[in-house]
Amino acid sequence: MRIATATIFENQTASIDNLVFQQQQLGNELSTGKALNQPSDDPTQIGEDLSLRAAIASENTLGTNLQNAVSQLTMVDGSLSSLTNILQSARQLAIEGASDTLSTQQRQAIGAQIDQLLSEAIGIANTSYGGRYVFAGTSSTNAPPVEAHGSPVSSVTFSGNFESQSEVTLGGQKISISTSLQEAFNFDATNGSPDVFQTLINLRDTLDAGTVVDQSATSVNQQGTVIGASSTLGPGPNQATLTTALTPDSTGQYTIVVDGGSGSVSITFLPTDTIATMISKINAATGTTGVTATFDAKTQRLSLSSQNGQPFTVTDAPSAGATNSANFVEAFGLTTNADLVQTVSTQLNDVDNVLNVALNARAVIGGRIDALNRMIDQNNQSITDNTQEQSQIEDANIAQTVTQFSQTQTALQAAYSTTAHLESKILFDYIATA
Repeated sequence: MRIATATIFENQTASIDNLVFQQQQLGNELSTGKALNQPSDDPTQIGEDLSLRAAIASENTLGTNLQNAVSQLTMVDGSLSSLTNILQSARQLAIEGASDTLSTQQRQAIGAQIDQLLSEAIGIANTSYGGRYVFAGTSSTNAPPVEAHGSPVSSVTFSGNFESQSEVTLGGQKISISTSLQEAFNFDATNGSPDVFQTLINLRDTLDAGTVVDQSATSVNQQGTVIGASSTLGPGPNQATLTTALTPDSTGQYTIVVDGGSGSVSITFLPTDTIATMISKINAATGTTGVTATFDAKTQRLSLSSQNGQPFTVTDAPSAGATNSANFVEAFGLTTNADLVQTVSTQLNDVDNVLNVALNARAVIGGRIDALNRMIDQNNQSITDNTQEQSQIEDANIAQTVTQFSQTQTALQAAYSTTAHLESKILFDYIATA
């Protein structure tokens, strides 16, 4: 059977085209280092490869988010470090101010330093990161959340909330990347203890103005109960329920003697007197004693105070006709003697409390940073594993590809030579060999 010349040339051309395509494909593998460059290269592997690419992209995004979270928490930790330094400085200054050898001017100089620490603490509370105030919770306020009032500052207000700003999740583990003003600054504490700002304000005022305070050592109400202005001292449905039971004298009354140095006054309370009435009776004698009283319903503490460093005493005394004294001073957690040194020493407890709160918040943040770093290591390992698996699918075997490329090139050169030889033949050459 004779094969047409056109058929021979068509077959030869098709062979050359296949070799050219194979050479181009192998050359592309060598230039990219990839055996899988497009879906048509290996349809059986492309599905798994695309799945791995999606997983790696997701893990890279998670890695970025985790690193951003670590950066934010590291910044928060730095802020809390500065806060603890401020409170430790305030504590040292309080110890210096508690000395009874200091002059009024020396205490005022210490008070001025406390005031500077207060300003720094407010600045830390308004720390921002990425355009958000880190202690403001989920509030979207554009203004600093902690606002100072008065000159010098007498109070602060907070426009944020105590919600967690955001969380990161890996393997079912959720980690918050923020802390609240309550957790870090003891603001609006559930136990009623003063926050960082009020603690520094009280300490400054004590040192600067010579305010002497005799305050209940702790909340005076029994756990689970709340004492209000209308609570009565004696028996009844609205009786103030104190941790240390308030026991009247033999006449059924409660009498104290308040001596402010310039004069002393005996003040008698009836069982039917309310907390508000009790405060009014003490304050009615302020002109003589120099002592004023308040009851903080939030902290559940009774406070007696005098100004200009004036010490005073509060003692229980028998009411008229009584054979014994009541236990008013003990029941309300007061001290018998109140002076400036004792006041500053007492306020050290408040400084220590907010310092411990800040340290605990920092410990929590440190734990979160460690957990996030473990997440980052875990995510990086997953990226490495998936990348290795992707490489096994996509990467070319360079040595094998070079060999195949050389073989294809040799075959192509032979095909070109054969085709050129065929093209030099004429019809009589084929007839002669037939």
